Amino acid sequence: MNKSILIIVAHPDDETLGMGGSIKVLSELGYDINLLFLSSGVGSRIIERQTSIARKKSAQNALSILGCHNLEFIDFPDNRFDSLNILDVAKVIEKKIDEVQPEIVFTNHYADLNIDHRITCDATKIAVRPKSKSFVNELYFFEIPSSTGWNFGAKIFIPHYFVNISNTIQFKIKALLEYSVELDDPPSARSLVSLEALSIHRGSSVGYTNAEAFEVGFIRKNIK
Repeated sequence: MNKSILIIVAHPDDETLGMGGSIKVLSELGYDINLLFLSSGVGSRIIERQTSIARKKSAQNALSILGCHNLEFIDFPDNRFDSLNILDVAKVIEKKIDEVQPEIVFTNHYADLNIDHRITCDATKIAVRPKSKSFVNELYFFEIPSSTGWNFGAKIFIPHYFVNISNTIQFKIKALLEYSVELDDPPSARSLVSLEALSIHRGSSVGYTNAEAFEVGFIRKNIK
């Protein structure tokens, strides 16, 4: 496989929470996987759990476990993406798309509770709009426990596409431990118990032991 994949996320840990098992599957299949982090995920709390340098190191360690080493960090303000011009965010993403020429893009869900997630998604949709000469042929949105499911009253995440992570769930859990400051105790949606339970639930929907689910933005193909 020589297909290039670009994963665009608001914060380090989004990628592992949302699709860590799938990243490991894709890396083992030989896909060229690239991560674009739009912020360090640090700076919005009164008392921060990590420095931005430590968070970036956590991301590098987690993605190394998952088999991805192509990471880029942008320093947009954490949980303040609504202070930015969305066109400026989209231009950063467009630049990365021109650089790696991905066929497949994954990003945060458009209806998440977290404002940074929503703006990341909106800016990504601008950047990957399917023009005739676009590199991108597939766009997917992933779910973030404690964010995608907490935006009550908004459009909910509707899974259309499932990836079998039965053989990589252990790598996802190991990678999540690199973000231990962001994990909570049960019954929190961000506990390891709940995260594994979600993978079991998604897997049971389609006959797998464990799975990660995605909502399809678009898929375009030439049928031959």
